[in-house]
Amino acid sequence: MIKIYLFISLLLLPFMSKAQKITSPILLQMRDGKVYFDNVYALNASIKKANLYASAVKWFNGNGKTVTDANESTGVITGTYSTRINLGNTGNYYLIRALITITVYDATYEVKVYDVYEKPIKQDISNEYSKIEYRWWDFRRGKPWSTDDEPLLKGISAAINNVMDSLGNEMNK
Repeated sequence: MIKIYLFISLLLLPFMSKAQKITSPILLQMRDGKVYFDNVYALNASIKKANLYASAVKWFNGNGKTVTDANESTGVITGTYSTRINLGNTGNYYLIRALITITVYDATYEVKVYDVYEKPIKQDISNEYSKIEYRWWDFRRGKPWSTDDEPLLKGISAAINNVMDSLGNEMNK
């Protein structure tokens, strides 16, 4: 009789386990354990490197983007991107900062987004920038630091996708 109860309980065990709370995926590209977006885009073959370079430099002006280094001969432009991610109606938010490198060639360009940092702006929290990788690592392992992690990481993913889209719009003009 005990064997039957044990057998039935083992059969029902998978149905008694808790379902995962987070069901929507958060897409953050990684390389060597760090958040690192690296995408190459091909355009119309008639577009020259000089035109793409001018478009990339123009794109970097304003809206939280700043050029820190630009070399027209190599076609490499490096800069920073900063944005704010709001967390609902609490008034708390995070400042996000990342480095962006754009390398242009004839008819193609490569975008790298890396060194992503977050800075919480809320009470009782150290207001220092820290790399997002630690938080992302723990979140993926099911050990979030706080309830802010999911909206923060979704916000970072959306912000980086918006950066890629806006750059693509500028480069395709």
